[in-house]
Amino acid sequence: MPFIFLGNALWLDFVNTQIIDGEFIDLIGKDGAFLQWAKTADLQADAADAATFNAALTEAQAFRAQLRAAADGLAAGTALNPAFIADINRRMAEHPVATVLETSGSGWATSAKPVTTGPQSVLAEIASDFARFVTDEATNVRHCSNERCCIVFYDTSKNHTRRWCSMETCGNRAKAAGRRARIAR
Repeated sequence: MPFIFLGNALWLDFVNTQIIDGEFIDLIGKDGAFLQWAKTADLQADAADAATFNAALTEAQAFRAQLRAAADGLAAGTALNPAFIADINRRMAEHPVATVLETSGSGWATSAKPVTTGPQSVLAEIASDFARFVTDEATNVRHCSNERCCIVFYDTSKNHTRRWCSMETCGNRAKAAGRRARIAR
C-alpha cells in the first residue's frame, strides 16, 4: 500500500501511517518501511541505513500514538498533555532542527532540516513540525467524516469546512452512497 500524504502537515502525515481500511494497516510496520516513508516525505534520511530505522521502529510507533492522541485532542478542542509537550521539547533539544530558507514557486519559504540524519532526527523533525503547527494552526485539525476512515488532516479550505480526507476516495464514496440512496427512494 502506498504512503498517504493527505494531512497537509508533516506530523499529520506521520500520524496517517497507521490507518484502518477495513482492517488495521501499519504503513511503517515492516522492515525498511519507516526509512522509506522518511525518504518519501523528503526528510533527511538518505545517509541512514534501514537497520537503524528498523531498530527505532517501536519508538516511532509509540511517538505516532502520542501524536494521534494530540490530533484527537486538537480536533476536540482539549488541552495537550503536559508530558507529551515535554517529550516534544526533549526530542527537539536532543536532535536540533535548523530552519532553512529555500525558493518556493516564485517566492520564498522556510523549512526545517535536521542537523544530523537518522531515525531520531526524523522524529525530531516531526516534533518540530508539530510545535510549529500548534502555535499557528491548532484549531483546524479534522478527522475524515467517513466513519470507516481514520485519516486526520489540517483543514486549509477557505471556510474551514473540509469534510473528507480526499474527495477522490472518501468524498466520492459518500457522494455515490447519497446518490444511490436518492435513487432507491
